[in-house]
This record gives sequence, C-alpha cells and structure tokens, in this order.
Amino acid sequence: MNSRLSSLTQIRSRENILKDEQQEPHHQRRTKIVCSINEKTCEIDIIREMLKAGANALSINTAYTHDRRQYEKLKMIRDQLELELDHTIPINMMLQGKITRIGHQRLPEIYLKKGNIIRITQDNKVIGDENIICVDQDELFTQAKIGDQIFIDYGQVELNIVALETDQEAKQILMEKYPDLYPNESMFRNSIFEQEKSEKSKLQSKSSLSSENSRSASSTQLQSKKQKYIDQIIQNKKQKLATKSLIVFVCEIEQNCLMRPFKPLFITNRAKEQKQLIKKSDDSDEEIETQITSKDINDFTIAKRLDFDSITLSNVSRPEEVHELKHLLGSSTNIQIFVRITTQEGINNFDKIMEVADGCIIARAYLATQAQIEDVVQMQHDMILNCRKLVKPVLISTQILESMLTQTNPTFAEMGDIADVVEQHIDGIMLSGETTYGNHPIKVVQALARICKNIEMHTRLQYQGIFQIKIQENPIASIIAQNAIENAYSLRVKLILLFTTGETALSLSKLHAPCPIVAVTAKKTVARNLNIVNGVIPFLVGSLVGIEQLTPRILENFKQRGWIKQGDYIISISGLFGTQEGIINQMTILLI
Repeated sequence: MNSRLSSLTQIRSRENILKDEQQEPHHQRRTKIVCSINEKTCEIDIIREMLKAGANALSINTAYTHDRRQYEKLKMIRDQLELELDHTIPINMMLQGKITRIGHQRLPEIYLKKGNIIRITQDNKVIGDENIICVDQDELFTQAKIGDQIFIDYGQVELNIVALETDQEAKQILMEKYPDLYPNESMFRNSIFEQEKSEKSKLQSKSSLSSENSRSASSTQLQSKKQKYIDQIIQNKKQKLATKSLIVFVCEIEQNCLMRPFKPLFITNRAKEQKQLIKKSDDSDEEIETQITSKDINDFTIAKRLDFDSITLSNVSRPEEVHELKHLLGSSTNIQIFVRITTQEGINNFDKIMEVADGCIIARAYLATQAQIEDVVQMQHDMILNCRKLVKPVLISTQILESMLTQTNPTFAEMGDIADVVEQHIDGIMLSGETTYGNHPIKVVQALARICKNIEMHTRLQYQGIFQIKIQENPIASIIAQNAIENAYSLRVKLILLFTTGETALSLSKLHAPCPIVAVTAKKTVARNLNIVNGVIPFLVGSLVGIEQLTPRILENFKQRGWIKQGDYIISISGLFGTQEGIINQMTILLI
C-alpha cells in the first residue's frame, strides 16, 4: 500500500513539467506563429499575452471584421507593444474577396443533428443557432436552387436545400419562429409599454412635490406624443420590411456535425464551375474577372494608410489578379502582397503567381473542396518546395489546432500534422479561428510554440549539398550564400550575423541555415517582414553605418541572452547582395 502511494506521489503536474521545459538549454524557435485577430481578441492585454506566449505576427481577416475602427485600434496596439516589448510586430490584412461566409453564432460550436431543418437567411443581424444562420453575401441566393448541396467549413457541415421561402412567406415565418429578431406589432407595443411604465414610475418618484393636476395634464400630453411616436416607428418598420426583398433557404442537415462561426460556404455548382473566376467576353477571349471587391478596396486603402506590412489576396488563380492589386495599391507603398491559394487553377498556375507575389498562404482546407482530400498533402508539400526554390515566404493555415477551440490540449493527430510542416521548414503557421472566436487563444499559442520548438530540437539539420535558389537581382548571391551555409554546417556555427536590406536573410533561410540568422537592418518595414521568415531574428538599428562598431555590441547582446558563449563560431556577413545596392563584400568567421 505504501509503495503504491509513493508511486502516486511521483506523478508530476503539467505545470511543473512546463516549468522544467523553460529551464532547458536555449533553443530559438525557427518556425514563426501568426495569430488572427478580430473584435473579440483585439485587446492590448490579450495580444500582449499572445506575443509573450510565442506569437511573431498578427493578421486581421476582413471577413471577421465589421467595424473598421478595429484596424486603427490594432495599429495603435501594435505600436505600443513594439515599444514595450522591444521587437517588431508585422500586421497582415487578409482581404475577404468573393468568398461567402456564415456569420456570428451564439456559441463557438453548435451541434447540428442529422435530419433537422436549418434556415439560411441573408439578414446579417441574425445571430446563428441550430435553427437559423446568416451569410455575408447575397450571391448564394442567386446561384443556389432547390436540390443543391451546401458545404460549410470545408465540408464538415453538409446541407441539402429542400425548400425556398421568398418575401412575404419568409417574413411571416421568421416573425413567428424568431420573435426576438422579428417582433410583430403587438410585441413591439408591449415592449414600449413596459419601457414607458418603468420611465413613468421614475418620473413619479422624482416629481412627488408637483401638484396632482399638473402631473395629470403633463402625463396626458406625454401619452399622446408617445402614441404618435410609436405609431410612426411601427409604420417605418413595416415599410422597411415590406421594401426589403428577403429570401430564406430551408435546408436539411445531412449528418451530425459541429458548426462554427465565420466558416466559408460553398454550393456544389459554384465549387465545381468557379463561375466567379472567369468569364467569356464577346470576342471569345478569356477575360479575368476581378476578385477584388469594393469592400476590399476600402479595406486595403485603410491598411496602406495605417502602415500595415502585408496584404493577402484571397482565392488567387492567376498572376493577373496580383498585378491588378499592385496597380491599385500604387508604386509608392512598401506593402507586401501575399496570395492565398484555394483552387486547382491556382495550383496549376502556382509558379507564375509566385513570380509576382511576395509570399504565399496555403489554405489546405479550401483545396480539399477542389481536389481529392488525400491529394492535398502532396500539393502542400510541392508548394512549400517551390516557394523555397523561388525564395518566397510560405505560411500554412486552416485546421491547425481546431480541437482547441473548446479544449485546452491539442490532439495527437494535430501535433503530427504540425510536426510534418515544421520538418519541411515552413516559414510560419497561421492560427485562424483558434485565436479569434476560440475559447483559449493564449493556450493555443503556447501549445503551438511548444510543439514547434520540441520538433525542431529533435530534428537534426544536415547539410543537403547544393540547392539551387532563384535570386533575380544578382545570381552571384546564391553562390556566396551556399558558401556561408556550408561553413555554418562544417564549423557548427551558433549564429549568422547578417547586415542586410532583406533578401539576403530570406535566401539564407531557404538554404536551411543550421543556426539562427540575426538580420541587422535599419529599415523597420524590413525588420517587420523578416519576422515571419523561418530562422530569422530581425534586429533593428538606427543606421548600418559603422558596422565595425556595431558588431561587438550586437554580439554582446546575444551573449547576455545566452545564445552564444566563449568558444562558439560566428559568421558575420557585411555588405548587401541580391539587391540593387550591390553584392556581398565581406564574410568573416569569428571565434568568440
């Protein structure tokens, strides 16, 4: 009995295990974490904790954001936390494009039972539950018809359209079934009466010194005015409801499932034909229909004014769409353009798209609606490899830690999936619903940071020989970068110190440097953008003039952090290559 009790006392709590992990030998995590932000999490205390937990960058999805003041707020929070935490924080704006999404829900997850009926309305004031949901675009109601299937959340929710309620029929049913959203005249009068009764009692208590006659006359006059006011409001509501064309789809739930808010919605004919992507002109030549909506234009105009660092163009299938966004942004901006690949056509044109884009976000759950789900893993692998060859940052998104929307720990399957992309040297992992409407945004970031760090510590980097990367401005740069990487492996270098304007650090990262790359730059935009590149630690300085004096101070800084110690080898690269300023002019191997 005593031996059993003693063995039980040896069981350690998770908190103690995590404390011990923090005391392990230093390892700088290479894989970056990008957190999506919405109205719920756009608070300085929450974002501060996310950054301390391991987040490197922030992204705001315009599909989740209905109040544009949130953009201003996020910019102010970023600027304040950059000063407070002393490191750069990039912000990405993800444009909604023409993707239709469902709206708010009463709960993060709602259980739908097979065979039950659920309605879909275009009225965006509806807060979704197991009986009704809304969508953010009206296209669905012009394209879908009875008998079509609707897929929500990349096929996790399957609905079949069984009936269509239009105009007066829809309004009448909604008023009967959802009186809190569509109150009828008697209910509205009752609510006004209760409000009036409450106000009247307050007035009576305050005016107890007034005469009874005066009170009575005043009350009669007030009642008359209120009656006219109520009648006018009811009349206005009737006119507004009468002039608004309302369509409701009645759908049967095909299987037991969980529904989450803001998830994309597809219909069978739309997913297959992709009508919104291409149209034929009168002369039979293909004309690219823009993916950029008026809302997108308003949103990225704000992003440009607020100094956001990158914009993600959704649903990109052709390079012309990137050219259009660049044209609309103008040549006077440093904003990078990322593309989110979601279609088979985008896969087919991937190399051409990446020639003109600055980076890529692989939305693999979207791809699963376009291709066989078992083929998506290979697509993902190929896109990561191609981005490496083209020297472009690549992030992965959707269904990263979905279980942690409501749970406090990830599943083993999720950890295995993350391990796979970490071993492929993905630049960053983007959290979406996990850090927007999920219940545990901070714990999600902590879990992802621990998983990435642990996988990296147990994945031994080996020199893979010559790997050809494409550097457009200066081909000599690839040779010198290869030489630096070869020396880093052979000498077990602990740090590469690089004085750069950006592209050099990205090149070294794509060659899989075996140690952290400290990119010293005088440009804040460069430092921010490098904070989503695998293995790169941006270090912002006032000027790159006087590198000889800067180097000892920077190395002393990293000594104090515990990254390097006496006896370690350091590679210092000064000068610039792969840019218009010139090529590398000095590479030095230092022994601390």
